Parts: sequence; C-alpha cells; structure tokens
Amino acid sequence: MKGDAMSRVIEAQTARLLGPRQLVFETEVLDAGRLAEDEVMAETLVSALSVGTEMAAYKGLPPLRPGPVYPRVVGYCNVARVVEVGQKVKGWAEGDVVLSHQSHRSAFVCGAADLLIKVPEGTDLGAAATSYLFHLGYSALLNAGFQVGQQVAVVGLGVLGLGAVACAALGGGRVAGFSEQVESLEKAGLFGAHVRCHKSDEAGIEGYLASTGQGGADLVIVTGDSWADWLLALKLVRRRGTLSVIGFPGRGQPAPEFNPLDPQYFYEKQVRILASGWSQDRNVSQEALWAVRRRNLGFLMDQIRSGGLPARELISSEHLGKELGEVYRGLDENRAGRLSCLLHWR
Repeated sequence: MKGDAMSRVIEAQTARLLGPRQLVFETEVLDAGRLAEDEVMAETLVSALSVGTEMAAYKGLPPLRPGPVYPRVVGYCNVARVVEVGQKVKGWAEGDVVLSHQSHRSAFVCGAADLLIKVPEGTDLGAAATSYLFHLGYSALLNAGFQVGQQVAVVGLGVLGLGAVACAALGGGRVAGFSEQVESLEKAGLFGAHVRCHKSDEAGIEGYLASTGQGGADLVIVTGDSWADWLLALKLVRRRGTLSVIGFPGRGQPAPEFNPLDPQYFYEKQVRILASGWSQDRNVSQEALWAVRRRNLGFLMDQIRSGGLPARELISSEHLGKELGEVYRGLDENRAGRLSCLLHWR
C-alpha cells in the first residue's frame, strides 16, 4: 500500500434496485488495508443521472440483454476523489479527481484500469459528471462517419438528444432537433440546433426536408424509444443516408401499426442503420476500446471547461445522494421536460 492505508476504513452507501421501483441503500465497509495492488479507493463527490436508462431500470422495462435484471446498481456518471491507491497503481494518485462509470454510491473500490480520466483542477464538477452523456451522442456521430457541413437531424431532445445536438453543432454540422416537448425545442437552440420542429408538425417537417436541398438529413440520430420516433427518423433521412441509433425503438411498447422496415423508406432509400451504443467488440481488445473512450472524454471535458458544450444546461436539479429515491419517484410521476439531475455525496 501507498501511505497509511490500515487506518482508512469507509462506510459506503450504494444505491441498488431490488426490483421495479424497489430502491434501497446498502451499506458496505471498504477497508484500505485490503486494497489489492492494482486497485484504488475513492469517495464520490457528485454523480449525474442518465434519466432514460435509469428510469427504464427503475420502472422495470424489458432488459436490453438476456439474463437476470435485479438486483442491480444504477447510474454510470461518477466524479470522485481518490483516497488510496494500490502498490502497483500507476497514473493515479491520492487526491486525484476522476471520472468513472461507477454507480450512484458514496465511495467505492475498483480496478485502476476502470477509471476513465482525471478531471482538471478548477473544473465545475457537476458539469464534468455529464461528460459521458455527451459522449453517447459524440459516438453516434463518429460511428456514422460524420463530416463537417452535413445535415444532422436528432429525433428526441432529452439528455442524450441535446448532447448529440451540441456535439454535431460543435463539429460543424447543420443541426435540426425534433421533439414533442416545447421546452426541449427551446433549449435545443442553446445547444446549436438551427431548426427546431415539433414531431407532429407535418408542414414543418416537409419544410425541413425541402430546405436540405437533398430530400432529407445525411444523418439522423435516434434517441427515443417510441415507434413514432422511428417512423419520423425514416422519413427524415435522405436517400443513402444513415440512421445512428442510441435509443431503443419499441422497448416496452406493443408491436407498431406500420412496418419498421417499410421498403419505401428502408429499401428505396438504401438507408444504413447503425447501433451506436456501447458494446464489446470481440475483434478489438478492451484496452484499445477504453483508450479511444478516454481520448474522446478528454476532448469533451476540454469543451465543457471552455464552454464549447453547455453542460450546465443538461442539469434540471441538484440533490443529496440520499435523495435518489425521491428523485426517481418525481421523474416517474412526470418525466416530461426533465433532464439530468446531480447527486452530491460530500
């Protein structure tokens, strides 16, 4: 161990779902004296909610992968301060403020390799906690081969949609946002959307398609789960355009009343459809994948610090970590217009 580890014992609180709407806080004693040589111990400072993912878990929507769903931890946007490091840990030191995919918890022990990046000194920690929420939209752009000047349409303007709008605008795209929430449409302007259109505004949609000069968007980023969003995306994309999907169309919904691969859209347009969420690639090592993720997050963190990405605009409210259950219940009752929330643990 590095330092006087034997005296450092932390009683950590971890939020865990035992079943749909069954959130509990479990106590775990973390003893630095038992820290492995490649592990770190850290105390969470702030974590951010990924509302869509977390509320799906909270409400018990169908899982994305086969296997047991509960019990499970929740959250993956954690900013913490390192308090101890193992003997063979390199690159991380006591006092470092770090970003990781740890869940909503007051403290944790994890492998040093599981930490993502250091948060630069002086960074707004709440804003820093949202950086991976931007990364999902950023990855959707990279996976689709996004180029400067392309027409980008984002369907759904929740946390991930607004993050995608901001990243596309930052990269020089001509960005349009589509939502059924008036508040979200207004906020999309702050994130760089030059066109903002209600999903039910058929005249507005037709006007957008005409304005592109090519019959639609080069790239449509789909962030919603509804079949209506999927149909809109099919209509918005141009011939030989791309749908980059970071939502889960049809999740928790009955079968649609239309063909989701209707030939008039999919075949006639020769549309390319990409799944752009995180998934392990068997042909690429996890070390290589994480190296790319760390590079991307470093760039996004720099943009957050410089004001290039309006991270604070993603935050609807701030709470104590122990209030997570109340936050979930509030979102469950009225999710409309709510973006990410911050949980403070210190």
